[in-house]
Formats: sequence, C-alpha cells, structure tokens
Amino acid sequence: MANQKFDLVALSELEARAKEHHFLKSFAKSVEILRGVLAMRLILQGDRHFQTINARSGLARSLRAIHQYDECFMLYSENIRIHTDKLGPDHPQTLRSLSRLANTYFAAGQYENARPMFVGILASRIKVLGRDHPDTLRSRSSLANTLSELGMYRESAVLHQEIINDRVRVLGPDHPRTQLSRLRFEIVRKAIHSA
Repeated sequence: MANQKFDLVALSELEARAKEHHFLKSFAKSVEILRGVLAMRLILQGDRHFQTINARSGLARSLRAIHQYDECFMLYSENIRIHTDKLGPDHPQTLRSLSRLANTYFAAGQYENARPMFVGILASRIKVLGRDHPDTLRSRSSLANTLSELGMYRESAVLHQEIINDRVRVLGPDHPRTQLSRLRFEIVRKAIHSA
C-alpha cells in the first residue's frame, strides 16, 4: 500500500512535469510522459478514477497540439462515456468533455462534425448552467466560430454580437474575452462584406 501511495505521488509529479513541457510547447515530450502516466493510472486506479480521466484528458490535449486527432477523438470519447455513466449526460463535467471533443473536431477542420456537437452542448449548458455562465458563453463562441468556418457568416455575426453584449454585461467591456469576441465579430463582418 505504501508503495502504491509513492507511485501515485510520483505520477502526480510526472503530470506536473508534462504540463510544464506542454506550456513550453514541447508537446512530444509531454505526450511521452503522459502516455506512461495514463498507463500506470489505469493499472493502479482503474479507468473510471478522476485522476485517470484527467490523465486521459491531458494526453489528448497534448496530442491535439501536435495534430494527432484520431487518438484525441478516442481519448475524449472514452472520458465522455465514463462521465455519462457516472454523472449523467447533462453534468457540467460531461459537457466539458463533450466540448473538448467538439473543439478537437474544430481543430481538425471537421466543422460539419463539430457544429451539431456545439449546438447540443450549448442547449444543455443553457439548461443546466444558465445563459450567462462562462462555459455557456464559451459554447456560444465556439458555435459562432464554427458557423464562420462553414461560411455561414451572417448567422455567425448575429451570434457574435449577442456574445459581445452578454460578455460586456457579465465580464465587463475590457475583459480579454469580450475583446476577443469583438475581434471575431469584426473578422466575420468583413467576410460578409467581401462575400
């Protein structure tokens, strides 16, 4: 038992090192470390333990950074399955895992796959968290960005304008996310005028 406790402490230290590598954009090293961490957590804690789920998510995040999307899809899908079984389909953690998967489809340029996921996530987050929750606002922004990538500039602009209004009200006019929304709105507005 004491040896297992030591192993878990060592795994947490390795995860911290992997996060550091990710932050420094040394993604391959992060992936290498996290593969080992995940394998050990699966043995020591099982596939449903929250630390195993977090290790799976961390590995997927680093894999996405190096465009290894197929494995990301698999890892995030496994977390979604476990969260749905343990917590239910509308639990905030389940929705967070769904959002990570949808964002991976977006990053992979698979906007047609990302769009229905963002629509569903947004509907669930409005129901569970409310319209003004930061996660809900991020979901609306992700959907607006996806619509833009699909060439649906007018729909995207309407959604971006709503997001700006809500972010000004909730976060303030100078918050970085409010400013980012303004920038995205301007990009979409220019795309409308040049189309």
